[in-house]
Amino acid sequence: NKPEHKHGFIEFVYMLKGECVHIIDGKEYRVNHGDMIVVNYNQTHRVLGDVSAMYINILIKPEYISASLANTDNAFSLLNISEFVDFAEILDKSKIKIHFSGEEQKNIEAILKSILHETESAPPGHELYIRSQVNILLIHIFRKMSLSLDMSFRGVSDELLSYIRAHCNEKLSLSSLANMCAYNVAYFSRIFKEFAGSNFTAYLREARIEKAMELIENSDMNITDIAYEVGYTNKTRFFAHFRSVCGMSPLDYKKAKKR
Repeated sequence: NKPEHKHGFIEFVYMLKGECVHIIDGKEYRVNHGDMIVVNYNQTHRVLGDVSAMYINILIKPEYISASLANTDNAFSLLNISEFVDFAEILDKSKIKIHFSGEEQKNIEAILKSILHETESAPPGHELYIRSQVNILLIHIFRKMSLSLDMSFRGVSDELLSYIRAHCNEKLSLSSLANMCAYNVAYFSRIFKEFAGSNFTAYLREARIEKAMELIENSDMNITDIAYEVGYTNKTRFFAHFRSVCGMSPLDYKKAKKR
């Protein structure tokens, strides 16, 4: 556990294993494998977690990226330089917690591993290499913070359903998807049910449970981590939804598949 503190740099905290709670400006954010927390300058920050939790802290100052940012005290001043200007209008600056899954998660962890290796071994050119990897890392982070703001669909379609399934672990809502399709919520809700065969809530629930079933079959993650991985913050609700879709508990499903 870390006591409450402030610092004069940007902090990115990526979760590798276990579970933690970050308290940022008094608000709690529960994190698991694949989650990343973004802490800006002068925000109060405290971490609570068990001893088995593993995470990586990335601490940088904007001037590390560009000397022109030497006097800034805001992480998002990075958006003023040409390398990141594409994100200036679409970044959701309130998005403190983001999540990486699938190939994104593998890419992030490969980048972090390469940065740690270069830092420890310090071969010729390591400083340039690390700076380039940090830039790539920031692009991944900013894309994740901007993604929902930069998506649009031409009505309810297979493309939209694929998007929901690919991002079922994120905080999707009927209103946000209606906005992506440029429909009002009531109309979107009606045509979604007609196209998908179920309402949005049921469809999202099924997508999350199907993803959980896949993780139970193909990974060594425990059931609690899987629940958070597929978008649940309440384990009891996850167990109830899993049983309603599969007809058995996640633990029974795991036993059946591991025989």
